[in-house]
Amino acid sequence: MKNESLTGSLVLVHPDFKDDPVQRQGQVGVMTYPRELNEMYVSFPGGGEGVYSWDTLLKLKDKQDIVRNLTSNGSAMPENDFKALYKIMLLMDRGTSLGTLSALEMARDNPSVWERALDPVRQIERLDAHKSYGR
Repeated sequence: MKNESLTGSLVLVHPDFKDDPVQRQGQVGVMTYPRELNEMYVSFPGGGEGVYSWDTLLKLKDKQDIVRNLTSNGSAMPENDFKALYKIMLLMDRGTSLGTLSALEMARDNPSVWERALDPVRQIERLDAHKSYGR
């Protein structure tokens, strides 16, 4: 995503975010636009919007990273983690927003795979978003 716009990307508000002013922790939303270099507006299905710092937003890892993890570490994983990651990968393979939404929800519901399936929005992506939309 280095040179792509983050606007329109599906993200998960970190489920462990305790001080969420709009009480949307653990929900999937759409990144709408950056407010400042360290904040992003996120809109949610059914209405509502919140401002989040970048470190509270999670996105799916690249599908190839998940496949590599499954093939190299799959035999050492608990069976339920393997199944969850495999399903997440299949949902991502659809290449649709609905598939991505379902994959994020599945990852959210399986805390034991968070490290293998989710990444925080990285610094480089934050800088790209600010360059694209900053005034």
